[in-house]
Amino acid sequence: MLGKRRVAWVLRLLLTDASALALFFVVAYELRVLLDVPLNRPAAPLPHYLWLLAPIIVVWVVLLASFGAYGVRWTVRSRVWLSLRVNAIGFVLLTAALFLVRESEINRSMLALFAVVGGVGLWAERGLVRAWLRRAGHLERWARVALVVGTGERAARVISALHQYPEAGWVVRGRLRLDASDLSGDREAVPVLGTVAELQMILNREHVVDEVFFAVPPTRLDEIADALEICESLGVDTRVLVDIYRPAQAHPFVEELFTLPFYGFSPTLTRQSVLAAKRILDVVGAFMLVVALSPLLLVIGLLVTLTSSGPVIFRQERAGFHGRRFWMYKFRTMIAGAEHLRAQLEHLNEMSGPVFKVTHDPRLTRVGRVLRKLSLDELPQLLNVLKGDMSLVGPRPLPVYEASQIKGEQRRRLAMRPGITGLWQVSGRNAVDFEGWMQMDLFYVDRWSLGLDLRILLRTIPVVLRGAGAS
Repeated sequence: MLGKRRVAWVLRLLLTDASALALFFVVAYELRVLLDVPLNRPAAPLPHYLWLLAPIIVVWVVLLASFGAYGVRWTVRSRVWLSLRVNAIGFVLLTAALFLVRESEINRSMLALFAVVGGVGLWAERGLVRAWLRRAGHLERWARVALVVGTGERAARVISALHQYPEAGWVVRGRLRLDASDLSGDREAVPVLGTVAELQMILNREHVVDEVFFAVPPTRLDEIADALEICESLGVDTRVLVDIYRPAQAHPFVEELFTLPFYGFSPTLTRQSVLAAKRILDVVGAFMLVVALSPLLLVIGLLVTLTSSGPVIFRQERAGFHGRRFWMYKFRTMIAGAEHLRAQLEHLNEMSGPVFKVTHDPRLTRVGRVLRKLSLDELPQLLNVLKGDMSLVGPRPLPVYEASQIKGEQRRRLAMRPGITGLWQVSGRNAVDFEGWMQMDLFYVDRWSLGLDLRILLRTIPVVLRGAGAS
């Protein structure tokens, strides 16, 4: 759950904590109502207290962050210690602040009950989250899949550290020897996939690999320079146990992980604050568009249903972040069974490379042709953005079969979450050949910034209104 994907997990954890705090508040209120008779003071209606939720959530989240509850090692710390300290300090701060501002309206028993319920609830909530992370850490969809290059004591330390904290999100797919003659460490419970010389072949397979850990002796650091270049060209993150060689394009970062120092390289920007801002932009933007365009979505769905047989939404499995498969949604624009007719139309393909594009595709319905022209068939992908499979801006996700045909440095386009729009869509789309398309995607990955995303979004509006480049 770490690295580039850590931002999404921190945001989810923040949302989980905020929702849990709201639930604890309601439970505390219900307990306060039960104490009306013993305390001889009836509680006011719930809306009277709801204004307290905003400062409670802010104060509690800030305290959680201050005590490392959103950091790398929160799962190995005492949940009792975390819950007691956060709720005790939060109760004191909130009571003192409210005493100075609105003394006459404070029901101290309500705050005390919330502190108690919040303490127990936070302990239980974080326990459930930890249990879920341990379970999800074994699934490729949620985990970061790693390879370890090296043998002997150094590689054993890395593998042991990754296995020690499964809730942190790493799954070790296998290990690569430095050379075939090196048999040290073969007793480890991690399969040997080959040697470092076979790294490019292994990474070009369809199996998901997010990161490669290099654990080699200082005297052999020069032997992994080519391997680092391969990882960079294929869009795979790397971590090295010592401060060494820096590839040309990848962004370096230094990190202490499980007390082990690493100098890593990422094909994309790794600043967590900027990545968090991109995800917030995605979620807020997609949600607002879904709400604003809901009447249009209903009309399009009705037109698709009335004019041709088949489902309203077309689902297709696509290759996303680092090759992860996901179901991409579109309004159906073709006749039922259109995918089975593709082989008969191969001679009409207008695009070079492994992708398939036909301007006047005979499989399109009348409504589908209009939807394609105005790019309205892409609107259901806003749900993919909300789910986290896609971004508003990014490289276009390809069908799994087409993505599997892309080899070499062009696979670096998978180092960013795919997008609904991107440089290719606003730069001519079908008028751009396959090589040009791939170069645009690599340019986006290498030069990505929030400013670039905003410029692409603004350029998308006139392109859609003109129906330029769509087929």
